[in-house]
Amino acid sequence: MSATIPDLWSDDIRVDVLPPLVILRSQADLLASKTKGILESRVLTASEGTQDQHQLDLIAPALHHYRVTLLTARHAKDMVYPVKVRSQAFLPEHKPGALVVSKSGFGPPADQKEAATQDEFIALVREVLHSGYVRSLIQSLIARSYQGESDEDTAEISENGAPSPNPDDHDLGASGKD
Repeated sequence: MSATIPDLWSDDIRVDVLPPLVILRSQADLLASKTKGILESRVLTASEGTQDQHQLDLIAPALHHYRVTLLTARHAKDMVYPVKVRSQAFLPEHKPGALVVSKSGFGPPADQKEAATQDEFIALVREVLHSGYVRSLIQSLIARSYQGESDEDTAEISENGAPSPNPDDHDLGASGKD
């Protein structure tokens, strides 16, 4: 009688695993299209010692390229997973109905989570991008982009729904009638 040895390897082993940088860049590329160019997103990468850090920023070109960091992802240079993700979106005050409990100082910071795999990383990025914090930022920056640099400026809306870069660019002599 022969014994059968079962497959003890994890079922989530894949051959199409992408590094965090590629996943973040793909999300950055999608935002300009989704907001019709009103907002942009960029990924900045920095290396420090044995670590790489990628930063996903939200940018409002109409507001003098105002920039806010949505998340940072940090991992070892020679091993992209696990990856530590930090974001203001993870903080309890950015979650509706969350109970804020003071931490004793032990463990990871409240704004940090860790992903061991690509799927876990994608879930964390999705959590950040779908958070009330990021959605509020996006809505505010779009509204401010329409508003212009000050309350006195009024941006005109073009046919595609985007604010025109300069109200003076429009033909003020045209009657607007066909």
